[in-house]
Amino acid sequence: MRIGYTHADVYDRESDYWQDIEDAQNAQIEEQKNSQSIAVESERENFINDNDILTQEG
Repeated sequence: MRIGYTHADVYDRESDYWQDIEDAQNAQIEEQKNSQSIAVESERENFINDNDILTQEG
C-alpha cells in the first residue's frame, strides 16, 4: 500500500501547474495582440473612410 506521493509525482504535478500558468499567460498575450490588431485595423478603416468623405465633399 502506497502512502503519499513520490518526488516524481510531485514534480510532475508542479510542472503541469506551471505549464498551465505559462499557457494561460501566452493565451492572454495573444489575445492582447489580436485585440490591438483589430483596433489598429479599425482605426485604418475609419481614417480611409474619413478621407473618402473629405475627397467627395471637396
